Amino acid sequence: MADFLERRQSYSTVLLASATKTATGNSQASPATLKDTAGGIVFELDVTAAATAVGDLLDVAIQTTIDGTNWVDVVAFTQVLGNGGAKRFYAKLSATEPQAVFEGSAAISAGSVRHLIGNQWAVKWTVASSSAPSFTFSVTACPI
Repeated sequence: MADFLERRQSYSTVLLASATKTATGNSQASPATLKDTAGGIVFELDVTAAATAVGDLLDVAIQTTIDGTNWVDVVAFTQVLGNGGAKRFYAKLSATEPQAVFEGSAAISAGSVRHLIGNQWAVKWTVASSSAPSFTFSVTACPI
């Protein structure tokens, strides 16, 4: 068990370092390549501070690319509400799970995954509000 835990820690990759975000963004400019994704990947969204207004919203998605050009959403975390406080969410992609055919630009619903393992990974986020929202969060990936 100790070997597994050490391996997991050494293989974890921070896809998006913890930072306060006040506007929509995407980390495709610096995508990450993960080690040994043959079995699958667990993604962790760690929201350490949320805006305080009820109408403030944060949507976070994980994207992958097969060809290095076209990006597709494979994880859409549960939407974070501005008045929800700190939260931690997990999503698991499995290389052995079947994936139905889908059109690449088709939207993915919040709380959903597509079992597609690409060769690079990025995080996109949308911050929405009628005021000046801010959310502090990070995203980490761990091959399993």
